[in-house]
Amino acid sequence: MEIELLAPVGSFEALEAAVQNGADAVYLGGTLFSARQNAKNFDDEVLKEAVAYCHIRGVKVFVTVNTLVSNQELIELGKYLAFLYNIDVDAIIVQDLGIAKFVKELLPDFEMHGSTQMSVHNLQGVKQLEDMSFQRAVLAREMSKEEIEWVRKNSKIDIEVFVHGALCVSYSGQCLMSSMIGGRSGNRGRCAQPCRKTYDLIDMHSGKKISSPLGDYLLSPRDLNTLENIDEVLDTGIKSLKIEGRMKRAEYVATVVNAYRKAIDQYILNKGKPEIDAQISNDVKQIFNRRFTKGYILAETGNKIMNFMKPGNRGIKIGKVIDYDKNKRKVKIKLEGFLSKGDGIEIWSRKGDNPGTIVENIFKKGEKKETANHGEIIEIKFNKTVLKDSPVYKTSDSALLKRAKETYEKKDKKIALYGKFKGKLDHAIELLLWDDDGNYIEEKGEYIVQEALKTSITEERISEQIAKLGNTPYELKTLEMQLDQGVAISIGQLNNLRRNVIEKMNQLRENHNHRENIDLKAFYEKTKTWIKNKQGIKSEHIGLRVYVNNIIQLKAVLKFHIDRIYYSDIATIDEALKIAEPYNTPLIPTFSRITEDVELVNINKKMHTLEKLSGLMASNLGVLNMLKDFKDIKIITDFSLNVFNNGSIECLKEMNVEEITLSPELTLKQIKEIIKQSELPCEVIVHGNLPLMISKYCPISTMLKDGQKHCNLCKNNQFGLKDPLGMTFPIVRDSNCRIQILNAQKLCLIESIKELMDGGIRHMRIQFTTEDEKEIVSTLKAYMKTIKNTLEGNKEQSQETKDFIKNMKEQGLTKGHFFRGVM
Repeated sequence: MEIELLAPVGSFEALEAAVQNGADAVYLGGTLFSARQNAKNFDDEVLKEAVAYCHIRGVKVFVTVNTLVSNQELIELGKYLAFLYNIDVDAIIVQDLGIAKFVKELLPDFEMHGSTQMSVHNLQGVKQLEDMSFQRAVLAREMSKEEIEWVRKNSKIDIEVFVHGALCVSYSGQCLMSSMIGGRSGNRGRCAQPCRKTYDLIDMHSGKKISSPLGDYLLSPRDLNTLENIDEVLDTGIKSLKIEGRMKRAEYVATVVNAYRKAIDQYILNKGKPEIDAQISNDVKQIFNRRFTKGYILAETGNKIMNFMKPGNRGIKIGKVIDYDKNKRKVKIKLEGFLSKGDGIEIWSRKGDNPGTIVENIFKKGEKKETANHGEIIEIKFNKTVLKDSPVYKTSDSALLKRAKETYEKKDKKIALYGKFKGKLDHAIELLLWDDDGNYIEEKGEYIVQEALKTSITEERISEQIAKLGNTPYELKTLEMQLDQGVAISIGQLNNLRRNVIEKMNQLRENHNHRENIDLKAFYEKTKTWIKNKQGIKSEHIGLRVYVNNIIQLKAVLKFHIDRIYYSDIATIDEALKIAEPYNTPLIPTFSRITEDVELVNINKKMHTLEKLSGLMASNLGVLNMLKDFKDIKIITDFSLNVFNNGSIECLKEMNVEEITLSPELTLKQIKEIIKQSELPCEVIVHGNLPLMISKYCPISTMLKDGQKHCNLCKNNQFGLKDPLGMTFPIVRDSNCRIQILNAQKLCLIESIKELMDGGIRHMRIQFTTEDEKEIVSTLKAYMKTIKNTLEGNKEQSQETKDFIKNMKEQGLTKGHFFRGVM
């Protein structure tokens, strides 16, 4: 059974830690197009060195190219991909559909892995990746082991899942929260982690805070840890186990990789559940944890997923405060665990500020000590005043850090070599070396074996010299000897021969995935041709489209002459179609951004029973794949496909898509350039509370109903999350109790309609979510009047429109990224 342990690498030190502790592959980012732009990452020269280091030691290197790219970045992208190709990177990890199309057409033998940022969470999504020439899918962290096994059994490409590390509260690739709040886009590698801030759960009708004893970090997940149950994950038959942590220190990588390496090896050896050593388990907890969860993969949900008390490293509880001396600035602690000089501690306060320190000295009964044990009472210097009974946590363990560092600083993972030496009189000395991977080197030295004048060389002496491999990653296991008696061989010549053979073995192992280099100048020209300016379609018709959630909203919208209505409630789609039929307004069913396999089956059945559909809106790759069956129906894609460049549009066109909704993270200037070259009509969302994230976790049921599904608390009540700045983000749910957190401020571009139209935007969408009939009517009146006036060249606004704009500004509005862009 071939199982890959895939380790995160954010620095060269972390790379060494991963390799020396047993990783089969590493994933890392360069300085460009990587979803962890805050990590140290690897410049080009260090990246080349990293690939060589890993390949010599039999470890694969995957490079993340997993951000969205704009049209303006495609030339730079092409140069970067050619560089990665030429240095023999084993695979690239991709999110952007445009990058996938580029690689498929210009670098077809470059292995691609579908990033978790692609939000692939169902079998149909994996099948779509197969069709797009991906060799691997990194599945969403929200999938259960049963769903993962089903996908693995019914797909042809490798399956990779996360088994350890930080979790996103939103489905990866579907979060706009950091982007819309602070302009730092997670899809561009610069997430500011707003999920790690405090929030209050608010009843939006009364404005009252709903208090909870659980804590204030309502969107902060625990860290995933499947170590104790790794057999259940491995039983699914997946190819690759992925550890998260490119932002973590090298000692973290060493500790966690070592733990999972041992667990996997035990599983393979014993063909069953491994026994996890208590010390290893404790080390994994100590090195970093936000509390642990087994995750959705092992059926934990609700408050078992979340860490409401603290968003950062928790450490391990090692005692409690029994006294604090303000004059001496000393705290007295009764220990519940081991403490050493050099350890880091935090003392938790009721205020939540949790002051910490590095332990410089430990005092027991007035005497300085290096260490202290469970049950002992100690004193340490501590500058902040703390209260009696406050819990004390050890957040860093100096001994553990030292042990972890020793695993890669003073050791080198050894590769077994086997050899044969020939020393025949009047012939050149000869050395043959081979390894377990089929690499074979045969080298003759310059020295001709001569008869010994005095002392002849022995087999033992030759073996001793050939085995001197201390500064290399090799060790000589056996050496067969063919040596004539009574001959002399220079020790220097033996050393030269050994060095030459090892150098060639390095080259052979380093080039195990060697490709013929592409000519960079020629590839640059191919790239320019690939992205050459194309003539997009032209449309004079200005269309206003409206997205609604329910029958009440639908009825309100049907009073207006609208170009098209998107309808999201599949449960009532039959009724909606009947209501809409007399109005002659196209009604297009839309699907949730997340549609699990069982939902897809039901949706497929439902769609086949409907007649006269004028279109369907696809929200993820799985839905797109399913819609291949609907040959005569127009397919439109939603914003959740993250279309950021024309390559993505061309990729979707190959999937029979006929219209596109562009990413809400694009600027007006970028949109203008895309539309100018687009072979498909492009739609832009111009109004509404944009969905910032979609999550399997529901703060409402977790806070009020202990995570109970279908608790119906939100059926007749509107809840929201209020941040420290006083902004309240509404929460809505879909039919399967997944929640969407909406932007606190409505996107409102009514004052920029002329600029949008001048920029080539012909298809504008208003997104209704929680709006009542009155607001829907006033919004549509204002936009339709403004569009009409703009077309007629009339700059005057009606009083009704002025009142609408004034009301929107009083509520608080945003123009999104149309005029500011994202980082």
